[in-house]
Amino acid sequence: MAPALARDSLLEALSCRTDLTDMPGLLGRLREERPADFIQAQRQYATPMMDSYRLRDAVSAWGSRSDTVVITDDRVLLAIAGDMPAVTAELEKHLQASADAPLAAALDEQHALVVYQSDQPGLQDLVLVGCEYRLPGLSLLQSAYPDISLPSPVSPANVATRATP
Repeated sequence: MAPALARDSLLEALSCRTDLTDMPGLLGRLREERPADFIQAQRQYATPMMDSYRLRDAVSAWGSRSDTVVITDDRVLLAIAGDMPAVTAELEKHLQASADAPLAAALDEQHALVVYQSDQPGLQDLVLVGCEYRLPGLSLLQSAYPDISLPSPVSPANVATRATP
């Protein structure tokens, strides 16, 4: 009997194969499985909110390889060096080659493949490829730092006005 293969939560999340019920605890599992990679974000961004992690060893997903992973509230992405046409060409080749694999089971109303050019400092000239998880109220970043209270968005309804003397 062959030994069971170890689960790789990062590769599952990047390839849209994580069940939605497992998403809220994703960063905790990544820290357990890859403590050298996910203990501290390399860089944090505010607009949109996302954390960038530099991996010790590069990983492959969607036909490309990188050592940089970006996590947003509802996305797990691989940051790939190159321009959009080159990265999408590799993605298309990968999708063609995986035609016999159960890819359709990974992409549905709750899982979406996302590809876009980044313009964030430190991520320029990179294309972000990965999975968006469509789960109402999901916040991978909030679950990453459960002891920190993130501020709620400011709206006119919750801004106190000061009386002027």
